[in-house]
Order: sequence, then structure tokens, then C-alpha cells
Amino acid sequence: MTGEKKPTEKRKPGTVKRKAGAPSIKTPALRSAIFEGIALGKSARSMCIELGISQRALWNWLDSDQEFMQQYIKAKELSADVHFEAIIDIADDAANDVIVAEDGREVTNHEAIARSRLRVDARKWVAARLSPKKYGDRTTTALEGGDPDKPILSKIEISFIPAQKPQS
Repeated sequence: MTGEKKPTEKRKPGTVKRKAGAPSIKTPALRSAIFEGIALGKSARSMCIELGISQRALWNWLDSDQEFMQQYIKAKELSADVHFEAIIDIADDAANDVIVAEDGREVTNHEAIARSRLRVDARKWVAARLSPKKYGDRTTTALEGGDPDKPILSKIEISFIPAQKPQS
């Protein structure tokens, strides 16, 4: 070091040194808006963009505030129901399935049908991930003549058979 002086920090009397970055704006109204949007099926990313907060701030709030995390989890559970209910609306909407061509004939719009199928599949996948017990694929294993609450026990016996002498 060549004797450099560090700049002194000047603050007004009575102020407290705070971390650099955007100020915390986690107001009750903002919390409510985040959870309402997520519960209605919007993504956390789109809610952050819509409300003008960074995703990093949202993740930090979720990490540091247990009550906030519980409300977020509840909103995500509700969004699974919203996605599931939207499946019926999408499947029943046949508005763009047939289009009228330039020559006046009705033509099946395969692109619209494929898009609807994709939308249904995406919502099924999301609902199954958000609420697997309710909307996930069910796999069951049935045991005959046993208590399903007891663990399955297996017994393996190992016995040694003496080696046979080679015949000459």
C-alpha cells in the first residue's frame, strides 16, 4: 500500500447505514397482489414484471419470511385448481377449429387444434406438479391377503451346496 486514504463516509446525523440496492417494498397491498395473481394462475415471473419488482426480491422474501412462504404455497395450490378448470374451457372451445378458405370451403384448422392440445397438456402437467395428490397420475400397488399399511418383508435364504468331485 502506498499510503492511500480511504474516502470517509459522510452521513447525516441520526441516519443508519443500509445495504445497497432497491428498498424493500413488501407492503400488504403488494403481497396481496402477488398472491392474487399467482392464485389466478399467473406465474411468479409475470407477477414480478407486472408489479415492477425483481424476481430476486421475491425469492429473498420467500426465503426470509415463513408466513410469506406459506401464503405463496397456498396461492400455488389454488393456481393448480385454476389450471385444471381451464382445461375444460379450452377443450370445449371450438371457435377456431374450422376456418373458411378463400374459395369459400370450410377447412379444419389443424394449427388451432394442435395449439389447444398443447394448452391442455401444459395445464395438465402444471396442475399435476403443483398438486400431485389431486391431479397427478396415480400408481397403486395392491397386495393380496396383506395389510397395505405394513411394510413388505422379504426373506432370502442362502444355502451352500458342496462342490461335486470331478468324475474321472
